[in-house]
Amino acid sequence: MSNKDPRSYAEAGVDIQKAESFVTRLKVSARRKGHERLWHASGGYASVYPVSESQGVAMTTDGVGTKLLVALEKNSFEGIGIDLVAMCANDLICVGAKPVAFLDYYATGALDERVSDSLLSGIIRGCDLAGMLLVGGETAELPDLYDHGHFDLAGFAMGTVSRESLITGDDLARGDILIGVASSGIHSNGLSLARKLIGADSPLRDDLLIPTHIYVAPVVRLFSEYPGIVKALAHITGGGWTNITRPNDKLGYTIEEHLPVPRALAEIAGSVPAREMYRTFNMGMGLCLMAAPDNVGTILRIFDQSGFEARPVGEISSSKKAGLTVKGAPGAEREFDL
Repeated sequence: MSNKDPRSYAEAGVDIQKAESFVTRLKVSARRKGHERLWHASGGYASVYPVSESQGVAMTTDGVGTKLLVALEKNSFEGIGIDLVAMCANDLICVGAKPVAFLDYYATGALDERVSDSLLSGIIRGCDLAGMLLVGGETAELPDLYDHGHFDLAGFAMGTVSRESLITGDDLARGDILIGVASSGIHSNGLSLARKLIGADSPLRDDLLIPTHIYVAPVVRLFSEYPGIVKALAHITGGGWTNITRPNDKLGYTIEEHLPVPRALAEIAGSVPAREMYRTFNMGMGLCLMAAPDNVGTILRIFDQSGFEARPVGEISSSKKAGLTVKGAPGAEREFDL
């Protein structure tokens, strides 16, 4: 690490607080008559529009971010197609929805069929893993906007959810257990900081391109076979572990156990303060489920049968003090709050 290396996401050029402020202003300015019809869903991961008294459509959109630059550098593109689908599909399940359809937007300076075909292959693979159909999309050639082979991707996903199975986070309570599910790696957040701290000549650079896990199969199985067993879910995306409080930000959460930290993130941890690491990266946990203690065993069994590592990592510890307390974190000398 040099004196010029960033020690935070903001120093790397990504100001999460400024982005949150913009989203808040956007919500206010976009508010119109009719928005009150939307169903309240947990964490703001997707908007849910009712199509009848009992059925709703969940919708979300996302991108791949700076991971695109690593893909360009390594000339490897199929994995980020999977990332694109994962970022959307994993958000849909957090409101109780079953993902069903996906659309993509691909903008580039000049169409390179080798790159586009690889991207499409990854998107199709991701849709298969998420149980979604690729139903459409848009490819735009913008030579005055993108140069040197650069491009951008965006994904749009839709799911179906009944009023009865909608996850709101309102029934979470003190004593409920947090179940962490292992990430595959860095996933698709924090790359603006990671790529500055893991040099292009590092053997860990390839780890930054490991595709994001798609958690749909075991979660949808839980929805189908054990309705109501999952009280809430948190997809650990931008903002790191602060996402854990999104289902109900009036409660206090405590984490004392930890999943293995991916190699690339362990390497970065020596250069970035622990609290910043957990506010930026997934730190080994790509998804967090919340359930009553009696239901933990069933959830762990379903994830194990689907090939995912999952374990209890903490609990909802307070109904009075809101926020997240992290104890025993790798690389941290003492506990800290997020």
